Amino acid sequence: MRRLPRRLTPIALASLLALTACTGPQAEGDDAGTPGSGAAPTASASAPTEAGDAAGGTTKDPSAYTVPHTDDHKTIVTMDRSQVEALTGTDLGEGVQDAQRAMTQADTWAGDATADHVDLVTAAAERESDRIERVLSQQADGRDVELRLTVVHHEHAQEAHFGEDDD
Repeated sequence: MRRLPRRLTPIALASLLALTACTGPQAEGDDAGTPGSGAAPTASASAPTEAGDAAGGTTKDPSAYTVPHTDDHKTIVTMDRSQVEALTGTDLGEGVQDAQRAMTQADTWAGDATADHVDLVTAAAERESDRIERVLSQQADGRDVELRLTVVHHEHAQEAHFGEDDD
C-alpha cells in the first residue's frame, strides 16, 4: 500500500473533515429522506400515472432519486432501478418505454433538486431518449447501473444531460 506524502496529509485531512461535515450523521428511521441521499424531505406530491391507479398503475414519487452533488453551478441526480420505478410510476420489468416516456413529463421532475429546471430536464429527456432507454434496459436486465442526470445551472450555461453511472 502506498503512503500519502507528508506534504499532502493536511490537505487530505481537511478534505475528509469537510466531506464528513457536509454529509453529517443521520439516524436510522430518520424522516429526512434516504440516508446519505442529500435529498431534503418533501411533501408527498404524488400524482397518478396515465394508466391511473384503478388500472393497476402506481403513483409517481417526484423525490425518488439521490443527489450526490449540488452547488450553485451544477446538480447531479442518480437513480437506481427502484428509484426510477418510483419516480416514473412504472415497472421496468414490463418494459422501459413507459418509464422513458414519463421522464419527458414535467410532473415527473417536481422534486426539490429538479423543480427549478423542469424545462431543461424534460427537453434533455426528449433529446436523449435513446441513451435513457439504453440505461433503463440495462437496469431492467438486472445490471447494477444508475441513470445519472446532470443539470448545469449558472450564468453562462443552462443545460441538462442524461448518462450512465456505473461506479
